[in-house]
Amino acid sequence: MEHHFNHKAESFDSPKNIFIADLICKEVEKQIVDFSDKRILDFGGGTGLVSLPLAAQSKSVTLVDISDKMLDQARLKVEKQAIDNVYLLQQDLLTNPLNQLFDIIVVSRVLHHMSNIEETLNVFRNHLADDGQLFIADFVKTDTNHHGFHLADLEGKLSQSGFSSVQSQIIYSADKLFLGNYAELFLTLAQNHSFV
Repeated sequence: MEHHFNHKAESFDSPKNIFIADLICKEVEKQIVDFSDKRILDFGGGTGLVSLPLAAQSKSVTLVDISDKMLDQARLKVEKQAIDNVYLLQQDLLTNPLNQLFDIIVVSRVLHHMSNIEETLNVFRNHLADDGQLFIADFVKTDTNHHGFHLADLEGKLSQSGFSSVQSQIIYSADKLFLGNYAELFLTLAQNHSFV
């Protein structure tokens, strides 16, 4: 299936996208004390801008995307940097979940594309180990930017899906940040605590 992100794959690593990914990556690093035993799932990871820099310090990175062209770009980087603990998968986890659990799930600028947020959050929960952490980076819904989320709304959905310790912060804002408009980029962190 040809996916509408395929045509963006070649140009995805623009200076702006690299800049935003670096910001997100650094914020995630601030939240995790020790990555050495962490298995990371990058959901809709695209060309690996956010998660590939984390591979060196973590146990493994599994980058899942539905666009083969995006994954081709990620694969070139993995080969060039000779990274041996990154797994690239072309798969839709909503219809075809993985039979493994992760300690960290990173979802960078992907969630606003998903048609059913609740269903997607449940997929994340089902792929997280106990005490696993979910990081969502995306845009705040504002008057100038209709793509994205009201943070209170997203945090409520996370709590309803069984996540706890939900916290959000705006990590960057700028004019022309998203689709030519002023936008605010947030990072939300949520824990997967099982109360068994």
